[in-house]
Amino acid sequence: MNDYMLILASAALVSHLLLQQQPLSRLRLQVYGLAGALCMALGASGGQALERLIVAPWQLQDLRLFLLLPWLALLAWGVPRALGGLRPQWPTGELALPLLGNAMLLGLTLQATADDTSVLATLCWGALAGLGFWLALVLFDDLHQRSQQAEVPAALRGLPITLIGAGVMALAFSGFNGLFFQ
Repeated sequence: MNDYMLILASAALVSHLLLQQQPLSRLRLQVYGLAGALCMALGASGGQALERLIVAPWQLQDLRLFLLLPWLALLAWGVPRALGGLRPQWPTGELALPLLGNAMLLGLTLQATADDTSVLATLCWGALAGLGFWLALVLFDDLHQRSQQAEVPAALRGLPITLIGAGVMALAFSGFNGLFFQ
């Protein structure tokens, strides 16, 4: 359940920052979702590899965060550049900073390093979390567009209505809690 909340809160805050930049195209949003999903999948599996190859053998558990942050910064810088190299027409120029500030990357990587699962399972878990983040980001974009057209009180415009939407989405996602594991 905490994973859903982390995905939704991170998507709410990052989408609020992204959606404030006008004009925002659907292509930019989709490219950001793809870059976020790739960063999460590679960050979780690479973090687990760092844990097994460096942290555990050398007993550097106290320095785990200082080893993961450069790895995630490298991913936040490299994934948009790689996507821009593959598809030059995609708008990847300003994606490194929002990816770097994405708390979901660090949270997912720290949680993946604590588990004792295979690298392939961690890669799949990271990819699914990235797809969930992508879905939440698209849903928040839709919420933002609808709230721009609706008559929302002045006190609730912007981030407050986004966080209210995150709360409602968290309640909806909590209905899935225990659905698959009984």
